[in-house]
Amino acid sequence: MTEPARLIGVFFEPGKVFADLSKKPRWFVPILISIFFSLAFVYAISSHIGWDTTFRHTFATNPRTADLPVAQREQIIATSAKIASIVGWIGAIFGAPLTVLIIAGVLTGLFNALLGTDLKFAQTFAITAYALLVRALLAALMVLLVYLKPPEDFNIQVSPFSPAAYMSRTETPKWLYSLAGSFELFTLWTIVLLAIGFSVASKKLTFSKSLTAIVIPWLFVVVALMAVQSFQ
Repeated sequence: MTEPARLIGVFFEPGKVFADLSKKPRWFVPILISIFFSLAFVYAISSHIGWDTTFRHTFATNPRTADLPVAQREQIIATSAKIASIVGWIGAIFGAPLTVLIIAGVLTGLFNALLGTDLKFAQTFAITAYALLVRALLAALMVLLVYLKPPEDFNIQVSPFSPAAYMSRTETPKWLYSLAGSFELFTLWTIVLLAIGFSVASKKLTFSKSLTAIVIPWLFVVVALMAVQSFQ
């Protein structure tokens, strides 16, 4: 398949794309696309909203910081905005390749060691890179929302495609708010694509077995995040 065919097909014919990737794994283009939209999102926040406004809204809706004295809160906002103006760009450049590297490494070890597959890292890396194009689509939609919503109403901490976006952070139990935020549409879509990719790449994996093997460690992460949020 040509690269444009793969990029379009991963959203409409993922099985066909992942079958082609397992034979000829390539990952450079999807990584670049993911970095591009991450940079676009950081630019939109920086230029249209501003990091100070972003953190001011975040702190105002956070029960742990909403009641801080104004002077103290403004000082924290200024420091956070200064750090984010640098870290945001670094994360946009290195976030996508590092995320792909970690997920591909964990899943390669999991499938090969526990399920007896013979997947090569190049295959899993390419499959993961293409599956995470869904996150690039999310970043593109978030860029649109930055320009469509009033700056003071934009919440960078929660995806509008998760149940948490429609829940009150101050009134909802912390564990429930964290759980709702984890069940985000594009995250679930990515998990399904990964399951399809690995089941196609290895004859020893059915879709259901692949999905189960991916969902279990993801649920451990979800529970860990819930525990952290509950004790903060």
